[in-house]
Amino acid sequence: MPYIRHKFGETHYTVKGRGSKTPIIWLHGGPGGTHDPNGPIFSLAQGRKVYAYTQVGSGKSSKTKKALWNIKTFVDELEILIKRWKLKEFHLMGGSWGTTLALEYYLQKKGKGVKSIVFQSPLFNSHEWKQDGHRLIRGLSKKSQRVIKVCHEIGATDSKVYRLAMMEFYLKHVLRSKKTLEKLFEKPNPNGHAIYEYMWGPSEFEPTGTLKNYDKTKSLRRIKVPTLLICGQFDEATPRTGRKFSKLIPNCQFSEIKNASHVIWYEKPKEIKKVINSFLKDLE
Repeated sequence: MPYIRHKFGETHYTVKGRGSKTPIIWLHGGPGGTHDPNGPIFSLAQGRKVYAYTQVGSGKSSKTKKALWNIKTFVDELEILIKRWKLKEFHLMGGSWGTTLALEYYLQKKGKGVKSIVFQSPLFNSHEWKQDGHRLIRGLSKKSQRVIKVCHEIGATDSKVYRLAMMEFYLKHVLRSKKTLEKLFEKPNPNGHAIYEYMWGPSEFEPTGTLKNYDKTKSLRRIKVPTLLICGQFDEATPRTGRKFSKLIPNCQFSEIKNASHVIWYEKPKEIKKVINSFLKDLE
């Protein structure tokens, strides 16, 4: 298993493909998530290399102290990896929290090396994310709505009933395959879960951590490279909000993947691959 050692620890990464086309860097969700070394994202490795990695602190990357659980650490880690991989130019792509990291890298590093950006199911504004989440909760069963409301009020988000209600939401708006969702939850990642709760919160729709007031909506106009923004039809990062974000980015296309929710690459891999390859073909 390839690792890169640096000042924050060790980062586990995967690179696949060959060819002269501009490489892709994929940023996974979370925070506290992991990359899949055999995941469908590598189907984009046709005539080019695709790089993906598990952000430090999570999964098979080394554990980190709480003092490093912040955006700056993950932006600096990405810059270190780009230098170690000796990439001068690349397409930067991310899903969910990975879009936050992609945006922050672009803004903080003044777009260095970034040829284009793909934002899949973006998180640019935590307040709007929460608003969308609570609107989607109203589509759950009355029992789950009541459980979520009460558990938030009394601070019982670690209860079994809350987890069951959360799963109902996840199966509608995060990953619409119970078998695949259960497999993802079964993967051991204790430190990653701690990062997720510290930076985000107890569940997808309830930001209570350090990102709870995150808002870079006004910064979207500063993106100067071709951009593609993708949402699933049933995505918790709703197409309605995604379209609004896309209109704030000067050179941005928007695509909605039908019959998909948040984890599009596992639900509709052929469809999202086709959309991204079409975008790249127009550029190249």
